Amino acid sequence: MSPAVTEGVLILAVCFNAILAILNGHGVTLQRGHVAFAEIATYAAVLAVLVFNADRRMLPWFLLAFFIVLNGLLLSLGNGAFNPKYMRDVLVIPIFIMLGMTYNAQSLTRPIIILQSVVFAVGLLEAARPDAYSEIFQILKYYVNTRDFAEKSFWNSESTLFVSATRPGDRFFGFVNLHRLSSIFLEPVSLGNYCVIVAIFLIACWRQLGNGVRLYLAASTFALLVGCDGRLAAASIVIILIGVFFVRQLSSRWSVFYLPIVLLLSVLFVLNSNVDPTQDNFSGRVAGSIGTLSRVDFFGLLGLDAQSSDLAGDSGITYFIVTQSFIGVVIIWLAVCLLPAGREYSTRLYVHGIAIFIPLNLMVSYSFFSIKVASLMWFCFGYFFLKDVSIEAPPLPDLEVRVPTENGLLDAHRQRVLLRKANFHG
Repeated sequence: MSPAVTEGVLILAVCFNAILAILNGHGVTLQRGHVAFAEIATYAAVLAVLVFNADRRMLPWFLLAFFIVLNGLLLSLGNGAFNPKYMRDVLVIPIFIMLGMTYNAQSLTRPIIILQSVVFAVGLLEAARPDAYSEIFQILKYYVNTRDFAEKSFWNSESTLFVSATRPGDRFFGFVNLHRLSSIFLEPVSLGNYCVIVAIFLIACWRQLGNGVRLYLAASTFALLVGCDGRLAAASIVIILIGVFFVRQLSSRWSVFYLPIVLLLSVLFVLNSNVDPTQDNFSGRVAGSIGTLSRVDFFGLLGLDAQSSDLAGDSGITYFIVTQSFIGVVIIWLAVCLLPAGREYSTRLYVHGIAIFIPLNLMVSYSFFSIKVASLMWFCFGYFFLKDVSIEAPPLPDLEVRVPTENGLLDAHRQRVLLRKANFHG
């Protein structure tokens, strides 16, 4: 199958919300069900690609998808209610990993450049002509029609941008006098997460990229990061750069420890500080997240208190546990960190990078589960995974057994014949 088909499905997954917002704002009134149908259609397109590109090396991820579905059904029985969103949140991991494994191009540069160019161009339009951007996407109307938002929930009643695009208070990047950019993601947090994923790709593939591609991706990503005022995204990129520098020679399987380490450090930070958990900053949100997690009881750890997920909007780790169970979280995390062999340098760096980013993200939000960015993150993971497992271990040298005879040493072929005869008669 042509790589262009796989690229098209990936771009659809990243952009379909923006397309729906345009439709909703220009004559087609959408509801929540339409968004769900569009997402189902996206998954159906992915599955169609997988059917025509099945590979035995996808088996571990197929088994993970099977476990997620089975786990979701069992937890639904335990909770007395079925919520497909909980399965969808994590099915994005194995499904898009397998999609990335079908991408048979020489590198990931083309889809990354295409997406970056679209995101950057729309971001420039939003910065230069916010009125035109608002007219095209009509974000407030889209979220009111298709989500549980009410117009009074938006801080700036005179803006049609997303609620957090015009948040009260100063910007993190205070030298920019502009609202927070969202580009095709419609809200700033996902744009920040997207910047982190592109930064991790850039770190992992730095050696393979040309100078022009490096400069373009680095400069445009920095501009988008400043534009969206991504506090967590900026901090995550800095931490990943520093962390990867020290662990780049370690097996990527060591990344399995990052989640428990980040969680432990967060708990110690909260216990040894007097941070106000209601503050809208990184430390305040970490404190709030740990506070929410501390209230999860035994049934919540088993995934039998999924109703409490409604109270975990700013605590991704709590949401992850109460919707998947502690056992589900452990299995998913072990699969992500331990299945890649990490033979190739770029694969090793990419796995380290996302394994650092995911715990940081989970401490302050559950935006990690959004298909808008998760699809790209796991697609890249799948591409690197297949590239890595395709590297065969070097074959052992051919051992020659020399049999002394009265005429000297026999050639290798005659030696093997003699050995077979000896074994037969023996």
